[in-house]
Amino acid sequence: DTNFFQSSGKQLIRSRSGLRMVPHDSAGSSEPSLLSLDEPAWQSDCDCPACSLCSCWFSLSNRRHHCRRCGVCACSQCCQRRLPLPRMGFVDPVLHCQACAEATRAEAGFYGRQIRLLIAGCTFELSLGGSAAGVFVCRLATDQRSLQFEGGGSGLASTKPEPIPLLAVQSCDLVTVIDSDASSLPCGIRICWRNSSGESVRAELSSRRPETQRTTLAWVSALQTAMKIVADFKRRTMTECSISID
Repeated sequence: DTNFFQSSGKQLIRSRSGLRMVPHDSAGSSEPSLLSLDEPAWQSDCDCPACSLCSCWFSLSNRRHHCRRCGVCACSQCCQRRLPLPRMGFVDPVLHCQACAEATRAEAGFYGRQIRLLIAGCTFELSLGGSAAGVFVCRLATDQRSLQFEGGGSGLASTKPEPIPLLAVQSCDLVTVIDSDASSLPCGIRICWRNSSGESVRAELSSRRPETQRTTLAWVSALQTAMKIVADFKRRTMTECSISID
C-alpha cells in the first residue's frame, strides 16, 4: 500500500531486489531500524556452483535465484515463492526460500494490520511511576523506534511525557481489572524501561471504558507483537556482536 507508506514519512527507492519504501532519514541515520529488516548481502554466484539448499548443480536450464529475505543462492525449486515482504518495505512480492516464506507468512498479520493500529494510536489514561499523568493518545512513531504521547481528552498533564524508546523497554505486562463476575479482564499495558539517565521508569496505560475495550485490546496486542520483534532484533544484534568479536 504505497499511500500508507508515503503518509508514514517514507520514500520510494529502487534497490537491487526491487522497489522499496524506506524512511526519509534512513540513509543518514545511525539509529537502528527495529521493526524492519535490512536487505541481506547476496551469496556470490561465483561461490555457488550448486544450490545452497538442495545441492543440485546450476546449468543453463537450472538458473540461480536469490532469496530477497536471507540472500541465499538457490535453484528455482527451492526459491520459487513470491510473497509480499513489508518488513523490508518491498512494494511488490519478491522471491523467498521456503524457510523465509514461512517466517514472512507468520509476520503477515503484524505488518499487514497491527502496525497500522500502532501508528494510528489509542487513547489511554496514563500513569507514570504510580501517579496519574492525564489522558493521552499513545502511538508508534513513524520511524518505528519509539512510542509517542499526544494530548487528547480531559485531565491533560501540563507537560507531555517523553517518548518511550522501544530499544530501552525492559518489560511489557497486561493491566487487568476484576469485572462483576469476578473475572480478570485486560484493560491496558504496563511498560518498564530505562530512560537516558539509566533510571528505571514505569508507565501504565489503561482504558476502562467498555465502548473502547475492543480498540484498546487490539492496540495492546499489536504492541506485544512489536515488542517480540524488538526482542528478536536485540538477540540478532548480540549474536552479530559476539561473532564480530570472535
